[in-house]
Amino acid sequence: MMEIREHAILFALTAKHCLDIAGHENGERLIRDITVLYGHKRGERMRRRAEADCETPDIAAYLVHGEWQGKPGENISTMSSESGRTVSRVTKCAWHDTWKALGLQEYGRYYCRYIDQALCEGFHGTFSLEIPASMGSGDDHCVFVWSQAADEKDVARRKEKLGGSGILPFDFHCQELYECASAVLIESGRKDILSGIRNEFKMLTGVSIG
Repeated sequence: MMEIREHAILFALTAKHCLDIAGHENGERLIRDITVLYGHKRGERMRRRAEADCETPDIAAYLVHGEWQGKPGENISTMSSESGRTVSRVTKCAWHDTWKALGLQEYGRYYCRYIDQALCEGFHGTFSLEIPASMGSGDDHCVFVWSQAADEKDVARRKEKLGGSGILPFDFHCQELYECASAVLIESGRKDILSGIRNEFKMLTGVSIG
């Protein structure tokens, strides 16, 4: 069963092979398109679940309907309401830890650059997001600032009520990330990049993808 580690490795290798084979400018465009497509898909599912629960698509609904869950201690964050906004500070991130351990930070940083904005775009909620600090950009922690305030206790209560029903396993997330990469690369005429991603992912994780 795949976890955050495999997901982080798959993304970093996708970015690495895009840059190595397509060159810097085209590689960065491919990475952006892959990440945004993947984020939009996740955000759209979150929105549909919120609508099915007859919820307003506000920041609370966005936080309640997240699709992943790490192991205890893998990720550490605090959330607070400040001046009518929701602020989340992340001091430990399993994605960043994986990239750092494997020397893949220069590739993983693209995930930090695009994913959260893409999730919000896919959710199409009544709020906006700013990210003034990110470990992927060299900061010692990440800061996410959403333009609406959310009650942390209410979010926790609603998550508990759902009982993890919206959480999807990382086998799913990894497969969807690969499928997004495949779609973008094939459409861009760069199907040749996929074999390198698959081969190095199998070498590092022992897991086949695709």
